[in-house]
Amino acid sequence: MYTSIKKFSELTTNELYDILQLRNKCFIVDQQVAYQDLDNYDKESYHFIIYDGGSSSLAAYARVIKPNIRFEEPSLGRVCIDKQYRDGTYFNEIYKEVIRWGDFLGYKVWRAILQKEYWSIWKRKGWEIDKEIIEDGVESYEVILRR
Repeated sequence: MYTSIKKFSELTTNELYDILQLRNKCFIVDQQVAYQDLDNYDKESYHFIIYDGGSSSLAAYARVIKPNIRFEEPSLGRVCIDKQYRDGTYFNEIYKEVIRWGDFLGYKVWRAILQKEYWSIWKRKGWEIDKEIIEDGVESYEVILRR
């Protein structure tokens, strides 16, 4: 398992391709949500990538949008795990890396938007529902984490 945290400008062409391919697979193909993935937030974000050491495949990804860009708080989003790695290990690992990095930077409050069907996973991590919204035509929650 190989983990990396990069600004948009630091991503290689291959890493960017792998990220976009995984996001497309997870959100557009697997979840069948038609949405505009390239939303200009990528350029103002940190990108967390985990490659499987054995196959060199991108196993997990998450994006953290800097504070005062989308929300006042940093925003965790585009969390996706390749289908073959969805046993929970890679989600927990990438989540742990994001939070540890945020702790290092002094982030005390986080925001995220997630589909309602995934609420139980985030609730176990201490997130609270701030409000119900419709995001890209899908019933979702805007959630907040206070550390």
